[in-house]
Amino acid sequence: MTIPLPFRGDPPDRRDAVLRQSIPFNPAQWRLRLPDPSLWPDELSGDVDGQTWPSVDREQVLDIGLRATDPVGATHTYVAAAVWGTGTQARGVVRRCRPFVDMSPSDGDPVGTPLAAAVGLLLDRDGGPVAAYDALHGNGQFRVPYIGPAFGTKVLYFSGFDRVVGRRQPLILDRFVASALNHLCGFDWPTTDGGWTTEQYAAYLHIAHTWADEWGCRPDVVERVLFSLGRTDPVAVRALAGAPVTMV
Repeated sequence: MTIPLPFRGDPPDRRDAVLRQSIPFNPAQWRLRLPDPSLWPDELSGDVDGQTWPSVDREQVLDIGLRATDPVGATHTYVAAAVWGTGTQARGVVRRCRPFVDMSPSDGDPVGTPLAAAVGLLLDRDGGPVAAYDALHGNGQFRVPYIGPAFGTKVLYFSGFDRVVGRRQPLILDRFVASALNHLCGFDWPTTDGGWTTEQYAAYLHIAHTWADEWGCRPDVVERVLFSLGRTDPVAVRALAGAPVTMV
């Protein structure tokens, strides 16, 4: 599948556009709905620093993801990714905490254990991003109820970017990225969380990595611009028009 690079001009700076992509959150909302305080990552317990809400950026969640190969670390990575992907929307917090609602002592760890197994497959030489996605959302070997692809791919991204064996990196696929791919590639992919096949995720990674090579950037820069385009963000409009891309 060869689709010409749709973006013109220089790519945005990865540190500003990706690593510093920061989202405010309300810690009280999360602590109220998580059934056990140990599910909350210590890294998200910092000071507010005079802001209305504290915030978390991609770089912080990537650091948390370094320990996602064990169940506790995988749970913390999911929670941190959910915080980053949800912000201060109370309804979104309720949805993201749904995997933990029915937990009981007899369940063991029904969230962290399968997520850690998926991360292990992600980092294994014989696995990788597509195999891990399939285990979470395709064949369901490590499926976690109420964690769909939009947040499952966040866990894979934050756990494995720049750590997987080989060139292909895990990337986030959500409804905004899917919408942008539909627009740019003529696809007809679902734009609700939960509808993307393993083959579609593999095609997305191929396209994003190809465009990253052509544009001279990392593949998560392409993902960030696709996300912006899916939300009709001015960043993506400038990229498509070839105008200088700056983050505000």
